[in-house]
Amino acid sequence: MGKEYSWMLSWRMNRFFWMIFFLFMAFIANAAPQKRPQEEEKRKTLEAAPSHILAEKKNVRFDYGAWVNFLTIDYTNNDNNAEDMDSLDELYEVDTRLWFKTTIKPAPEALNDDEHMLYVRFKDLNSHLLPRDTAGGYDHDGPHLDYAYWTSKRFPHKIEIGRRYFAIGRGIAYSNVNDGLQWNYTPQDWDLEALVAHTLPHEDNIDASVPGYSKNSDRFYYGLGLSHPGWGEQQLYTYGLIQRDQSDEDPTAADQHYAYNSHYVGAGVEGAVWAADYWLEVIKEGGTSYVFGTNAKSEVDAWAVDIGVEKEFPLYGRPEVSLEYALGSGDSDRIIVTDTELGNISGDDHNFLYFGYFPAGYALAPRLSNIQIYRGSVTCHPWQKVRWLRHFSLGVDYYRYYKHKAKGWISDLDASLVSQDIGSEVDVTLSWQILSDLRWAIRFGHFRPGEAYPDSANDPENYLSNSITITF
Repeated sequence: MGKEYSWMLSWRMNRFFWMIFFLFMAFIANAAPQKRPQEEEKRKTLEAAPSHILAEKKNVRFDYGAWVNFLTIDYTNNDNNAEDMDSLDELYEVDTRLWFKTTIKPAPEALNDDEHMLYVRFKDLNSHLLPRDTAGGYDHDGPHLDYAYWTSKRFPHKIEIGRRYFAIGRGIAYSNVNDGLQWNYTPQDWDLEALVAHTLPHEDNIDASVPGYSKNSDRFYYGLGLSHPGWGEQQLYTYGLIQRDQSDEDPTAADQHYAYNSHYVGAGVEGAVWAADYWLEVIKEGGTSYVFGTNAKSEVDAWAVDIGVEKEFPLYGRPEVSLEYALGSGDSDRIIVTDTELGNISGDDHNFLYFGYFPAGYALAPRLSNIQIYRGSVTCHPWQKVRWLRHFSLGVDYYRYYKHKAKGWISDLDASLVSQDIGSEVDVTLSWQILSDLRWAIRFGHFRPGEAYPDSANDPENYLSNSITITF
């Protein structure tokens, strides 16, 4: 015990040295620019990051914290062609976050339960993408304001306003860091939520065919949700979401309109039965888009579903098994699932276009558009009785992908043939919480193309990331 304590003390006293060491070690691996999956993983880690008390007086408390992530990713054959040079081969990234939190609670003698909180977080990101000619080289983003929001609670009301992470339902139809306002009304078992949000300044438009799309997204989101615990450990919920596109074209295109206005109605249930967790969400999308090559409007008629179950077994290593099926509808004549150009050519637009996130593998990482995804996974803690390895976990995921419409395309444009068989992927995740403030994770994905890929683009695709996170 004495030796272990001395080692931990030495680590904390020489934190700067170890930061440099792990930065060097992290740069041994390599990557791909899948910004949303990376941000989602970071968001979950940051939510669990501890804070430190800066000052406390009566009913006011000041906390702070910092977080540094060293990330490298190597992406092999991202065009599914081993003979061609990858347009993006490696990514090196150092992401730093610093946050402050002020909490005001009622005094002991107060007759109310009011609670207020101010949370502010800054972000500084340094990245280097190779090859420089095609991937972009070095880039420095920041420091800038990452989060800044105010929370006020007075039962049964809760209001959050500012820049933060917003989501509705399971976060498929909509979830992102935006500027906005959310109100929750929770009398007894019911929870009514309403939100209004707007894209961040200088955010890229999801439609890359819009002239001047870079850092020029202007979208509003209006959401209303209602949930109820239902019976036992089950929770029922429903929601509606309206997305309005106010993005400008620069320069203006006279022969093509690009506005995509959509609305979503979702319903779901989640809970536990027979010691297993389950979930189901169905989303119906409507709205209007523009037909490619004309200024004619088309009706959006799309849908999506996500259903899954996971169970942890009372065995050594705490093995957890998870099964999931997801579908996002597609359009037979659409090539690019997010854009107006090479988008819907005629008739109703059946492509499911969403503004949230759905995790679907490390290597292929497809959008939930014109695709069916089957997933099976097993996660365990193989050394749970070894003191220094009890927080080490091993996870294996298997994905099988099929097109919804064989003639349509998916987010990976290499899958260009008329076939539903997209392929399969195996992902491996190694995660180790070495200390309370030090975490190391390695993620590997191997995608094997199916019959939807031509001979010129059917080589396996690999993804390998190495991530080290230090929390202060």
